Amino acid sequence: MEYSSTVLILEGKHSQFDELSKVIAKSRLHVHKVSKSEDALAYLALQKPELFFLDLTLDNRDAFDFLTELESKDLRGPATIVVFSERNEHYVEITALNSGADDYMVKPVNKRVLASRINAWMRRKILSSGNPDMTRVKNDFSLDRERFALIIREEEVSLQRKEFEIISLLISRPRKVFSRNEIRESVWGSIGKGKHRSIDVHIRNLRSKIGSDYIKTYKGVGYSFDK
Repeated sequence: MEYSSTVLILEGKHSQFDELSKVIAKSRLHVHKVSKSEDALAYLALQKPELFFLDLTLDNRDAFDFLTELESKDLRGPATIVVFSERNEHYVEITALNSGADDYMVKPVNKRVLASRINAWMRRKILSSGNPDMTRVKNDFSLDRERFALIIREEEVSLQRKEFEIISLLISRPRKVFSRNEIRESVWGSIGKGKHRSIDVHIRNLRSKIGSDYIKTYKGVGYSFDK
């Protein structure tokens, strides 16, 4: 499988991607656009794009079903996955994140916001590229940056990209309490002030995968890694 500096776009109904094409082009990523979910699956079987944008409503399914299939076929890869939707309900965003998306953007998408978001995603990619694939945190904890996995006592726990970035941040300074703003700025960039809800969703998912003892909540403040 080849690595590709590409944004894969899976268009659905009422797509805004034609309007946003100039913004995406300025990111210096090659754009590969498809309109059928089967074509997206075939592409992901061969390539590993940097970013993957898809509409909530697709050709013959919704993004939730598609992302579930993506996980079941082990095609998730390291791409940052973003669902674009006209629906602004909290439960829809939560369902998207729980289905495997890293981010959720409500249409119509502001061009300047998207440009800043892309810059933040790519900046984090560049900053992390010099790190070893495997980082040992302590005797029973290791981070596999190539596969976005956490190794706990020799047992591998697969994580979504944003889950991995959050736990990496918390583990980097055990017992330090990271505020929600610090987590948001580190994982999502300096924009997206409404990301507190997303942080809480990802923390809940992390606890379900690694156990509830490792991440401590400081009510009204944030979270820390306490093991």
